[in-house]
Amino acid sequence: MGAARLKKKKPATRLAGKSREVELKLELDSDGMSLLLGHPVFAQARPLAERGGSLHAVYYDTDEFALRRAGLSVRVRRQNGHYTQTIKAERKHRSLALDRSEWECAVDGELDVAAAADTPLAPFVSGTSASEKVHPVFTVDTDRKAYEVERNGTTMELALDRVKVVAGHRSVRFCEVELELKKGDASALFAVARDLSEAAPLRLTPVTKSERGYALLDGIAAKPVSADEIDLPPKTSCAESFQIIARSCLSQVVRNEALLRRHQDPEILHQMRVGLRRLNAANSLFKSMLSSRESRAVKADLRWAGKQLGAVRDLDVFLGELRKSTLSAPNDVWLEEAERRRSEAYEVLLKTLEKPRFTAAILHTAAWIESGKWLTRKKCAIRVARRLTVEELAGLELSRHWKRIRKSAKRIAELDFDERHRLRMRIKKLRYGAEFFASSFADGPAKKRRRSLLAILRRLQDLLGDMNDIVVGEALVLTRGQQKPARAERRLKKLHSDAEAACGKLLEAEPFWLSRE
Repeated sequence: MGAARLKKKKPATRLAGKSREVELKLELDSDGMSLLLGHPVFAQARPLAERGGSLHAVYYDTDEFALRRAGLSVRVRRQNGHYTQTIKAERKHRSLALDRSEWECAVDGELDVAAAADTPLAPFVSGTSASEKVHPVFTVDTDRKAYEVERNGTTMELALDRVKVVAGHRSVRFCEVELELKKGDASALFAVARDLSEAAPLRLTPVTKSERGYALLDGIAAKPVSADEIDLPPKTSCAESFQIIARSCLSQVVRNEALLRRHQDPEILHQMRVGLRRLNAANSLFKSMLSSRESRAVKADLRWAGKQLGAVRDLDVFLGELRKSTLSAPNDVWLEEAERRRSEAYEVLLKTLEKPRFTAAILHTAAWIESGKWLTRKKCAIRVARRLTVEELAGLELSRHWKRIRKSAKRIAELDFDERHRLRMRIKKLRYGAEFFASSFADGPAKKRRRSLLAILRRLQDLLGDMNDIVVGEALVLTRGQQKPARAERRLKKLHSDAEAACGKLLEAEPFWLSRE
């Protein structure tokens, strides 16, 4: 790309103030573009020739990617002979519809430092030596068709993009649909996305063009996406708290789904499944305001999606156990059979992820989080539940789960397989709840008790999970006519003993959400 000169003396020809960009991105295969153009949405849309065409963008950063770490993206884009400099800043809580602050101005073709005054970029280019560190890092070329769409009083720009990102010697091509809110309610973006998904398989994606460029620069294998840290001040309303938590959970699902399509990595599948389980836990914790028919339909969709991942995850775990020789001393026949069944299961799963039902489930869930009827229902109990603070809800819900867990922990030695499984699920919900609400109990003593309790819960969950994996693995072995491994029985006995000890510590633990008054 070569070095770029940063202009400092001449101000931008037009400096726009801070604005807000609300945008929904959906990825699709190249064949899906022509299918989409036949959808009735386009028959009613107004073409925006001046917004389309060939776009060439140069993205800037430092050698250490300081802008990226600060949540900024900086580009200069050429379109129809004109150059526009755009600075975008991620908001603290990221939505499924990208919601970013944006500073935009016309420039002469190069990054204009003077135009960065009063923007988050200013500290990075405030001096000569600092500004020289900011340079081009990758390019994005886009062939765009743009339209204006009206839907129930909401105006949005719909763009069909064929994109090529180039970073050094690496490049990637993809197609995506962008729906950008111009006026009105963001929920209309999801309604149009769901309509378009009827014509072509669309996948909700929170991955921006700039993120794809940075992924090429990193040049490392794709990493599973773990849960984000949740920040909930104690007085945050339950309605807002649920949205913040649910967005985080669904984002974890969507980001890992995109990775899973390219890399059949067991840990990626696991993290996608964790995202679904966290979202189910959030639905349970906030159930007092999520009792509508629409909410029940979303929960059913999420349970269905989780089941599609479960069988493959069981085979991943079983194969891992075979390779580590923890179930029995494996032989080549067993490994070959397990690997064949796993490969077939992944093939079925990937086909399921392409089905309209899965796409619709994700889009429906995203729309429900952002603008579901649960936000406006007038039933008194639901209005009260929405206004309740997260601190108040946490105390009630965590205590409810804690009571049931303690009851089962007292008789751990007597629990059968199904009862142990239910205990493990309750522990997971309590764990996720403790993680969701952690920032609401951030004072010293509560923080110390939370860490101690979480360590015990993780230990017990791992032990119960290992016991479950052994039983599931034995079932898989027995279905193939093999003898029940003796080593598995010995290990199961040891895990029973360790679980009893962990339950003893759990019964002595202090709930961090209760005061010591």
